[in-house]
Amino acid sequence: MGAFNPLLVLPSHAADLAIVIDDVGYSLERSDRVIALPGSLTLGVLPFAPHAAEAARRAGVAGKEVILHQPMEPMSAGHVHDVDGTLTLKMGPEHFSRTFARAIKAVPNIVGVNNHTGSLLTQHAEPMNLLMEQISARGLFFLDSRTTHKTVAHSVAQKWRVPSVQRDVFLDHVASRDAVQYEFARAIAIARRKGHAVVIAHPYRVSLNFLESALANLPDDVRLIGVSELVRPRRSITIARHGSLASPHISLGQ
Repeated sequence: MGAFNPLLVLPSHAADLAIVIDDVGYSLERSDRVIALPGSLTLGVLPFAPHAAEAARRAGVAGKEVILHQPMEPMSAGHVHDVDGTLTLKMGPEHFSRTFARAIKAVPNIVGVNNHTGSLLTQHAEPMNLLMEQISARGLFFLDSRTTHKTVAHSVAQKWRVPSVQRDVFLDHVASRDAVQYEFARAIAIARRKGHAVVIAHPYRVSLNFLESALANLPDDVRLIGVSELVRPRRSITIARHGSLASPHISLGQ
C-alpha cells in the first residue's frame, strides 16, 4: 500500500473531522479508552451489549456524544444476523417499531442513530421509511454507515427531513497500523477538499493506539467535531459521489 500524503491536497478552508467509534459496549476498558480520547468524538453504542448503558452513561458524563449503533440485517446470512435486536426485512411494522424502541431504551443519552451492518436492510425503502418515521418522532439524526453502495437510507432520511449524513471513510476495515494511518490521511484530505469528513472506526487496540497519538497532534487546520455539528439545519450536507475519493464505491456485505 503506497503512502498517501494529505499535504498534497492544499486546504482552502478549515477542515472538520467527525470521528465515530462504533461497537462500543462490549468492554468497559475499551469504552473508557474511547471516552478518554482527546477532543469531540461520537460513540456508537450497541444496544444489549453487556455494558451498553454504563458505557453510554460514562460517555455522557465525560461530555462525549452518543448515538445508537442499531443492528440491521446484512447480506451475509451468517454475519451477525443473530445479534439481539437486529432489524430485519421479515419484521412487520409493529415488530420493527417495538424492536427499535427497545434499542432506544437500552442506550441512554443518544442524539442520533447509525446502522450496525445492514447491507441488506438499508437497500430497501420500506424498512427505511419505518426507521426514519421513528427517528423523526424522537428528534434524532441519522448517520448512514454505508455498508453497501446500494443504500437508500440517506435519501429516505432526507425525505423524512431527518438530519442525516453519510460515512466517508472506514478507518480500520483493515486492522493494521499502516492501513489505519493511510485511511486517516485520506480522511484529512477529504475534509480539506470538501470542508468535512465522517470517519467510522472501532475500538480495536490498533485503532485506539493510533488515535491516541493522531488526535493529540492534529494539523492546525483540522477541527475535530461531533457528528451532530454536521447535521444542524443551518448546514447543507451533500455526500456520496460513488467511486470518488469522497465516497469510495465500497460494499462490505455487513
